[in-house]
Parts: sequence; C-alpha cells; structure tokens
Amino acid sequence: MTQLEKLSAVLADGHWHSTEELVQEVGHRFSATMHTAAKKYGYHFEKRRGDDRQYKYRMLSAVSSAS
Repeated sequence: MTQLEKLSAVLADGHWHSTEELVQEVGHRFSATMHTAAKKYGYHFEKRRGDDRQYKYRMLSAVSSAS
C-alpha cells in the first residue's frame, strides 16, 4: 500500500485526525504525502490546532482515482 493510499484510507471518513494518528498510520512524512496529493491529484485538506495544541487534519475532497 502506498503512502497516498494509506493517507486516503485514514482520512476518507472526513473526520479530524491528529498528527500522532497520521504519523502512526501513514508515516512521519505524512505532510509531504498530503502536499503531493493536493498538488498532483487535487485533494483538499483542512488543518486546525486542537485544544491539546496538536494539529488535526481532515480531507475535504478527493479524486476518484489516485493511481
């Protein structure tokens, strides 16, 4: 499974996910994968800082195929 596939699998639910969760599920360079997904495949993400001061991310939209 590619990093992009892992990222898509985690964020596909549209809920907020912590940095810690994304590092665990996707890898420590998940933000580079998000950048590539946005630039190359048209994915849209949202980022916010939670009450615990940790950033949280969610996917707003994705394309049907990222292969």
